[in-house]
Amino acid sequence: MIRKYGFRLGLLSILVLGGIYISLHKEDVFNTQKTSATAAMTAENLISYVTTDKGQYLATLVDQVIAVEGVIKEINYVNQRHTILLGGGQEDLALVICDMQTDQAKKTGFLKQGDTVVLKGVFKGFLQDAVFLNCVLTANQKRP
Repeated sequence: MIRKYGFRLGLLSILVLGGIYISLHKEDVFNTQKTSATAAMTAENLISYVTTDKGQYLATLVDQVIAVEGVIKEINYVNQRHTILLGGGQEDLALVICDMQTDQAKKTGFLKQGDTVVLKGVFKGFLQDAVFLNCVLTANQKRP
C-alpha cells in the first residue's frame, strides 16, 4: 500500500518539479510582429517630445508598441543581439536605440548606415536616448 502511493507521489512530484523548471527557464518573448502599433512617429519627433513637454507624452507610451521612422546611424551586433541606432536630428544629441527581435537577423542584413527605415518595437523609456526592445522591420521596407 505504501509502495503504491509512494510511487504515485514520487511521480507526481517529478511532474510538478519538471513543470516549475520549464516555466522558470522558458524564454518569454513578446512577438512585436503580430502586434499593431499604438502610435507612429519619426525619430526626430520622438526626441523633440522630451524637450517640448518634458517627456509627459512619452510617459504615457511606456511599454506600448510604437512605430518609429528614422535614418540609421549605426548597426551593432553585440551579445548575439542586433541593435539599430536611429538619428534623432538636432545634430543627433539623442538617438533612438532599437534592440531587434532575434528573428530579425536575416532581415537586417541588407540595411546599412544612412538608410531610412520604419521599426516597430516596445518603448521602454527615455534617459539620454529613447530605448525600444523587441524591434522588427515593418513590412513596407524597400530592399535594394
